[in-house]
Amino acid sequence: MPPDLAVRPAGLLGLDGACIALGLVVACGLVLAVHVGLYRAWPAWCVLLRGMLLCLVLPGLGLAVWWPDLAHGNGMARCIVQGLCLAPAAMWPLLRVLDRIPPGLSRTACGLGADAKMRFRLLWLPLLGLPVAGVVAFSFGMIVLCAMAAVAGH
Repeated sequence: MPPDLAVRPAGLLGLDGACIALGLVVACGLVLAVHVGLYRAWPAWCVLLRGMLLCLVLPGLGLAVWWPDLAHGNGMARCIVQGLCLAPAAMWPLLRVLDRIPPGLSRTACGLGADAKMRFRLLWLPLLGLPVAGVVAFSFGMIVLCAMAAVAGH
C-alpha cells in the first residue's frame, strides 16, 4: 500500500479542483441569470455587465492564481473563491456570442414548427458549440492551474 504522503497531493488536487469548478459554475450561473434578466429589460445594462466582466478578466485570473497565498483560511472556501475569480474570463466570450444572436431567432424557429430538441440540435448547438467548447477547455486548464496553486498553498 502506498504511503499517505504519496496519495494526499493527488486527493487534494482533485478536491481543490472540484471546489474551484463549483465556484466557477455558481458564478457563471449568476452571471447568466443577471444577463438574461437585464437583456429582457434594459440592453444598456447588459453592455455595462459585459464591460465590467471585461475589466475583471485579467485581475480575476491573477487573483485566482495568487489567492491561496493571500488568504490563509479554510481550504474549501479558498478554492470556491478561486472559482469565482475565474468567472469573468469564462463568461465574457460566451456573452459576446449570445449578443450577436438576433433576439427573435428562437421564437422564429418555434413559429416554423421546431420543437425544443430540434432548436437545440439545429440552432443552438451550431451557434454556441465552438465557443462553449473553447470556454470549457480554457476553464479546465485554469481549474487545474488554480488547484495546483491551492495544493502548493496547503
